[in-house]
Amino acid sequence: MDLLAQMATFVRVVEAGHLSAAARALGLSLPAVSRQLRALEDELGVTLIVRTTRHLRVTEAGRRWHGHCTRILREVEEARHSVAPRGVRGRVVVSASVTLGMHFVLPKLPALLRAHPGLSLDLRLEDNPVDLVADNVDLVFRAGFAVPPSASLIARPLPTIERVAVAAPSYLRAHGVPRAPDALLGHEAILQLSAAGPLERWRFELGAEQREVTVHGRLRLTTPLAIRDAAVAGLGVAWLPDWLVATDLAAGRLRRILAKWRSPRVSAWVLYRVEARGSAVIRAVLERLALAEA
Repeated sequence: MDLLAQMATFVRVVEAGHLSAAARALGLSLPAVSRQLRALEDELGVTLIVRTTRHLRVTEAGRRWHGHCTRILREVEEARHSVAPRGVRGRVVVSASVTLGMHFVLPKLPALLRAHPGLSLDLRLEDNPVDLVADNVDLVFRAGFAVPPSASLIARPLPTIERVAVAAPSYLRAHGVPRAPDALLGHEAILQLSAAGPLERWRFELGAEQREVTVHGRLRLTTPLAIRDAAVAGLGVAWLPDWLVATDLAAGRLRRILAKWRSPRVSAWVLYRVEARGSAVIRAVLERLALAEA
């Protein structure tokens, strides 16, 4: 059996933390993954993973083997890329939140695909959390969360996001213009709905002064794109990324309110597995998106 294939399977098992999740990510049956793992352990003469009905425990030998595997697989990929005359080839699966995907990733795909004719790309626009291994995803673009402390992940920062309070001129004519954050309590807010619940606490800063307002509204939407459209329609006040509403502000479809107040900047990240460092496909995508080299 191909040792490199066994190495790749072992890395997926360790990163997934479960044989069935690794099998789904690799497109293999659970028995096939189990056979590869047993064959690898027999060849090495050591136990790499202790398997129970509930979870896996990587042994000390398994941790050392995992480090060797990630390094060797990366070097093989780099070697293949250095001598292959065909350029970048392969498929990359990208998961991005709807807003980041539409406004940050999607506009750069035409140039990426023109530059690399052998590259295929799946772009999944989704706001729900994903597991890179179990969901068979190569790159994840998300904002507004803390990077999980994991030695198996690499996180590259994206430009930070500042939210601004906006409303349509028609709404402001009907309901008045709030002059301070506390005045938002008397207004209809359009809320973003996430897995953790609605984003009801809006934070503002003016020099050293900080204000947090718990807003209320009848309309709750899952994506900032929909919130922007609802704000343009005059349905209330929205708190949205500045780059998302820049065109609407310039065209007069929205007006910024509380312009002297700033909001804390939100971090955004692209995540990928550590064993993908050095991958020609991952490098091509990150370079086209003007990020640090993988």
